[in-house]
Amino acid sequence: MSSKDLAIYLEQRITTLGISRSEVARRADISRQTWYRLLSADLTDAKLSTLIRLAEALDTTPMHLLGLYFRADSADTTLPFSANTQHFSAAEARNIN
Repeated sequence: MSSKDLAIYLEQRITTLGISRSEVARRADISRQTWYRLLSADLTDAKLSTLIRLAEALDTTPMHLLGLYFRADSADTTLPFSANTQHFSAAEARNIN
């Protein structure tokens, strides 16, 4: 997980939008404690609902925040699948069995 990447993005997004930190927390309806733990990269178990509300408050997509939050370490260069894995179209996948 990369709560640090998420924290950096949150700070940048707040600056870009020109809104206060407390306004984001209010818009997202999250507690001050949760909000500051997110901003300090001290929250390692963020709820999906929290990230969705934050995305709405920051005018971004939940998938973007999730991608940042669940990003692997930049030092991790392994692929999630073998290079020999075959890729199928949706039609081909339905015919496999």
